Amino acid sequence: MHKRLWVGTLAVALLISLGWGINEYRLAGDYRLASENNSRRAFSDFASHLDQMETVMAKGNVANTPNQQIYYLSEVSSKSEGALKDFSQLPADQAGLSYIGQFLTQSGDFARTLAQRVAGGGTITADDTKTLQTMHNQLIPVDQKVQTLMSRIDTENLAWTDPGPSLRQKLGLGGPQIAEAAADGSEASSKSVRSGLDQLDASLQKLPPFTYTGEYSARVVQKPLGLPSGQVNKAQSQNAARSFLTKVGYADATLSFAGETNGDFKGYSWKYKDAYLEISRQGGVVTLYRDQRSLNPRTLSIDDAIQRTKKILTTLGWNLVITSSEDFGSYVEFDAVAEQNGVRLYPDKVRLMVALDNGQLVGLDATPYYAFHHTRTFPAKITMNQAVQKLRTNFKIQESRLAVITKSGNQEIYAYEFRGRYQGEDYLVYLNAQNGTEEKIQRIIKTPRGEYLQ
Repeated sequence: MHKRLWVGTLAVALLISLGWGINEYRLAGDYRLASENNSRRAFSDFASHLDQMETVMAKGNVANTPNQQIYYLSEVSSKSEGALKDFSQLPADQAGLSYIGQFLTQSGDFARTLAQRVAGGGTITADDTKTLQTMHNQLIPVDQKVQTLMSRIDTENLAWTDPGPSLRQKLGLGGPQIAEAAADGSEASSKSVRSGLDQLDASLQKLPPFTYTGEYSARVVQKPLGLPSGQVNKAQSQNAARSFLTKVGYADATLSFAGETNGDFKGYSWKYKDAYLEISRQGGVVTLYRDQRSLNPRTLSIDDAIQRTKKILTTLGWNLVITSSEDFGSYVEFDAVAEQNGVRLYPDKVRLMVALDNGQLVGLDATPYYAFHHTRTFPAKITMNQAVQKLRTNFKIQESRLAVITKSGNQEIYAYEFRGRYQGEDYLVYLNAQNGTEEKIQRIIKTPRGEYLQ
């Protein structure tokens, strides 16, 4: 009797456990499907903006009157911003794709600078025209490859990431791995959107960089201004990566070396499971971190995430102010900036991504901070009351502060920042703190995901 009761209890427990497992598997599958759908939507938007950018750039090269030049250059800038925003939402298992982002940023900023010059009565020089043509020539193949990937998503149901090796391949019976098949870098060998973008990024690295002079050149510092002094070797960078992972919740991480990085932040890259880090050789700091672990359904509110982010910043040794947030469903992206004597330093920015399933840090980009952070000497300024007098009548001020902003390719401006409402809409207005000149106006668009600036 007792034996039958024990067997029956065990069977019930087994059925409950099996049912729970099936339900969890179904939920995980639903989440993966939703995540892939979000990725496909972001990629579709990215491809659309990129194609529009190529079109208006081509038309801009033909335009010969100031009005038309201003229009098309402004459109290039707008489409590049849209493409970058879509591009930032694409998942990445490494820092990679940096050349695509860099290309879009440079193209958009250069077009914006030229549009402002022409609007101010200036002209486009022969060198500028040559640079615009070079940019367009490099954009054409990028756009073509992205459109091809978009077409393959529709016609071949192309997966977002490469499939893992099958059992036959693990046993050595299935021929070469996917990575080996794609080793030649040909787009035809890509088995997923992700590998196609990786190959595209690698091909961009082989192109000669376009250079130009003018206002945008102020954006590119000769060397990063904010990196600590001193140099670290490979072993020391590994210790720095391990220390960082411990602080974000991965104690005793076993790291694998992922290679050396070049460029302004040359150093070493490390991987642990789904996490990737870049450590600068100068200063030995983490400049980039991504964790592509599977994210479970959200359990935290935005307010919870803000509090977690503040604790993360403190744990990592950052003394920054959170200035914006954007809700991506499974995680929230925050921007945090430095302050000096109560003045916000918007160029000195760190971007963080915090998961909403457990509040863990899953992304950090500190390259803007380390590129531009330095001690500023602020010039003499007009008073806040004097600045307020220069605002438009009936502009209702909600917040005001001093800040360092960027204009025309990161040219720094010491300014009064006013957030307020005018005719039912929210705006940010920046007045030069030295003379009260109106430097910049941005309209604030509120959406369920966060606030956007136009």
